[in-house]
Amino acid sequence: MEALNIGSRREVCWDEALIDTAENIRVQMHTPEYRGEVMKWDAPWEGSGAGCLSIVAAEGLLRMYYVGAEMDVNELGKEHIRPGVMCCAESRDGVHFTRSTVNERSFDGLGENNLLPTPDGVTLAVFRDTNPACPSEERYKALCGEFAGKHDSLWLFVSPDGLHFEKKHPLIADGAFDSLNIVFWDDATQQYFLYYRGYHGEQTDGDRPLAWTTPPKIETDEDLEIAAHCLGLIRDIRVRTSKDLVHWSEPQRLQYGACDDLEMYTNNIQKYYRAPHMFIGFPMRYIDRYKDAHNYPLLPDWNHRQELIRIWPRVGTAMTDAAVMTSRDGINFRRTEEAFLTPRADWGFAWYYGDGELCCGMAQTPSAVAGAPDEISLYAGTGYRARNVSLCRWAVRLDGFFSWRCDYTPGRIVTKPLVFAGDTLHINFSTSAFGGVRIRLLDETGEAIPGYDSGVHFGDSVERKVPFEKPLAALAGKTVRMEFTMRDADLYSFKFHETPVIR
Repeated sequence: MEALNIGSRREVCWDEALIDTAENIRVQMHTPEYRGEVMKWDAPWEGSGAGCLSIVAAEGLLRMYYVGAEMDVNELGKEHIRPGVMCCAESRDGVHFTRSTVNERSFDGLGENNLLPTPDGVTLAVFRDTNPACPSEERYKALCGEFAGKHDSLWLFVSPDGLHFEKKHPLIADGAFDSLNIVFWDDATQQYFLYYRGYHGEQTDGDRPLAWTTPPKIETDEDLEIAAHCLGLIRDIRVRTSKDLVHWSEPQRLQYGACDDLEMYTNNIQKYYRAPHMFIGFPMRYIDRYKDAHNYPLLPDWNHRQELIRIWPRVGTAMTDAAVMTSRDGINFRRTEEAFLTPRADWGFAWYYGDGELCCGMAQTPSAVAGAPDEISLYAGTGYRARNVSLCRWAVRLDGFFSWRCDYTPGRIVTKPLVFAGDTLHINFSTSAFGGVRIRLLDETGEAIPGYDSGVHFGDSVERKVPFEKPLAALAGKTVRMEFTMRDADLYSFKFHETPVIR
């Protein structure tokens, strides 16, 4: 078996890629914890249709780009739709957000606002281009879909400062672009990855639906089914790559192994900033629950939901949540079957179409507990199409989307042959008072190497230095295996460090 060269990069325990054998240890997903509302989108230009979030680290702060819009029912029982406007908010800590001061266009006579000077109806998914060859006047880029029946296209916008965008050129024209379309530069492969939505199934022509059929009146259960569901139509995620944002590879559908063919409405795929060789995405899953109509009166805000069903049937009957998926090549993903983020309890304005639409991007934020390590924050709106949307924050521990998990019965993992660089080993782990993690370094055949047994470690640390009797540097560059013996413990990541030489 050829050895994997992991160097001194952080290896996250999110999949089975490094595992040769495992007993009583599994890959465990961890759901985020709710941290509260960070911003209320109640300005006149925001409203019940606000969403499509992307977060970008820029100029020493975090910028949050989002669309302000209305998509609701008014007091007269008629649809209330206002085209989207691009908005920008900012934060120094990822916990407190305020509207940016832009003031370059007015909204209904209001000149003080955070609206970007872009046309109404434009939804920009913004990213900062890290390609070293990117010219400074195009450092910020954004994607926007244009819709013209069977001639939809995805356009590239560029900006020097992340506030003033210029329409550049179309990228592709073979997908469905009415949600966030994601592109970013990958240093490892020296190319751009583009993720967007397509369709497959009986009712498609290539990558798009043949037709959407909605009856003029909802009078019977059959009418509701036709209006709410296009039979044989499955939303999916496509990927293309490019060296120059002009010439693109052929599209490929993401692969999930043996997972069910669920509908994926968005993708929110990005490189993980603490382990850049890993891709992680938070797709919003879509399912129309029109066959379970007996639930609707039992969900929150029933009177309002009835109005939505009457005007836009699937808006009242479809449900959404978020999954989490990871990949090492950007095409083949390990996707959870269970939800990563659910609509939460039956209260307020939960359980609406749009729940679980996580922001593209994440932020490392301080813990609310004094002395505790930083955590990773994710953002999503609640109340979509029900009221003014509230932006809320959820958090996971550093690297803590998944772990190698061992319950009370002891377990053991032996890795594939590895080559590392460095002279110290650090682990991100947690145990119970009874649990522990023990690490031994083995040779290629699986025999223990004398002097490299850590003993049992217990506790909870995102950066525990693991001592050995003999110096780790003596094994750097050589082929070894790692043995993790665990009990009632989680291992989130590990990393070999190279101690800087002080001259």
